[in-house]
Amino acid sequence: MNQTVDPRLWRATLGLLALALTGALALILALALGWNSPAPTRPPDWQAPGLPLSLDAASDGTGVRLLGYSADDFALEVQAVPRAGPDFNGYGLIYRAQDLDHYYAFAVGGDGYYAVLRVTEGRAMPLVDWQQFPHVRRGREANRLRVACAGPSCRFYINDEYATAVRDDAWAAGEVGLWIRAFGDERVTVEFVDARVWR
Repeated sequence: MNQTVDPRLWRATLGLLALALTGALALILALALGWNSPAPTRPPDWQAPGLPLSLDAASDGTGVRLLGYSADDFALEVQAVPRAGPDFNGYGLIYRAQDLDHYYAFAVGGDGYYAVLRVTEGRAMPLVDWQQFPHVRRGREANRLRVACAGPSCRFYINDEYATAVRDDAWAAGEVGLWIRAFGDERVTVEFVDARVWR
């Protein structure tokens, strides 16, 4: 039995297929050009002086450095490179710090994990507990961390990839800074290459 396809139906099918392929290629091109990038495109409103700067943490210790800049709604980006110590460590940025014992920290580890912490009286309470994330660069590779806060809600990015969001209203404003933690007996050293803020 010989059946023929209506030429109009055939042309409509080919047209829809071409439209779908064009849309897919346009989306791929937009993503490649940074359409999904959360990174600010304008120059920062503030850049930390005196960087690069190395911070050390002794066995089971924490190193904190506030940078002297306060903000409420902002985007903060920090780039850091582990220089010495085991991969089982933590390092990153501090935001909305009230003092050296009361702040939020967004950190990664050389073992591929990340966390969001609220530190009160020097004790860390996880808002997002340590968990693996495929975009954390391991070992001695540099990681770029960014937090963007509006009111009590903050979004977190690692190497320009969205990681998580947190809503917490303990502190609505405060200083930004740098954070490092040694989870063991060996000293950890991390070099912070830059820290920038957009309001």
